[in-house]
Amino acid sequence: MDERNVIAGYHIISYENGVMNLNMKKLYYWHIHKRFRLDDKTPIQKGDIVIVMTARGRRKVLVMDVLREDNTGDKKKYKQVKKIVERAPESSSQNQDSSSS
Repeated sequence: MDERNVIAGYHIISYENGVMNLNMKKLYYWHIHKRFRLDDKTPIQKGDIVIVMTARGRRKVLVMDVLREDNTGDKKKYKQVKKIVERAPESSSQNQDSSSS
């Protein structure tokens, strides 16, 4: 079973009028809690905006990648994703509409 358990993302500095300002100096990683991984209807995917725990409290993050990481050899500890704020727009239907035009 391909259970993706880690997200990679950038911190959102501001989000006004549909324009997102990101801190792109470093790509950060967080652990996806089991309740989000087991939700078959709406798994976390690229483009989602989530709230995560950071050293400065809860912050919004734009998900850039969702990946699988095994914890067998490494003893890495990631902070957790707390909540999904906004889902990425469905791009599959938009791609089909633009190709048929």
